[in-house]
Amino acid sequence: MGRVSLTSTSKPPAAPRGRPRHPDTDRAILGATFRQLIEVGYASLSVEAVAAAAGVAKTTLYRRYPTKRDLVIAALESGTPFSGPIDAPDTHAALAVFIRSAIAMMVDSGAIRILGSLLVEERREPELLDVFRKRLLEPRRAIVVDVLRQGIARGDVRPDADPLLVTEMIAGAIFGHHAILGQHADEAWIEALVDHVWAAIRAAPPEAPVKRS
Repeated sequence: MGRVSLTSTSKPPAAPRGRPRHPDTDRAILGATFRQLIEVGYASLSVEAVAAAAGVAKTTLYRRYPTKRDLVIAALESGTPFSGPIDAPDTHAALAVFIRSAIAMMVDSGAIRILGSLLVEERREPELLDVFRKRLLEPRRAIVVDVLRQGIARGDVRPDADPLLVTEMIAGAIFGHHAILGQHADEAWIEALVDHVWAAIRAAPPEAPVKRS
């Protein structure tokens, strides 16, 4: 039986050309893009202004994101922090935590202004709104599903509580309060919203046993 040669005749893989992308540069670019979306909206967003705000050359930006659309999609996918599952002693408390986090995500971050500009662009750039929904809205809906599931297991939430309707109640109230009425969500309003949602989903108290004479 012949000897097997351990010497490879194939060439080693070529090293990647150019310098590797630096994560700090990406963060600066995407952060500047997100701020531009808040301040001027998608239509008026300028790649030049983003590059200047990020402190990079336009060529650096275009190497990473060839089009404004690519740039905005990347910024939407990384632009807002995402909180994990809610740890609360009961469903009423969990709703309060969720509603405050939803206000922080939609209003305090400026995302509600971005949503307005993307709704205007929906016919021309439908994918942008899809990305917004998948990155910012769908994970929050998953949290509502988890909150209701735990509440049903505890027995303090109606078994037929609909996660989609609960999500819409909360999102619609926040959007209407801020975007339509132009009001600020103070503590009294937040507590009232929590109580209204809770009243719609809480389980009925068990009936008292009938006393027999």
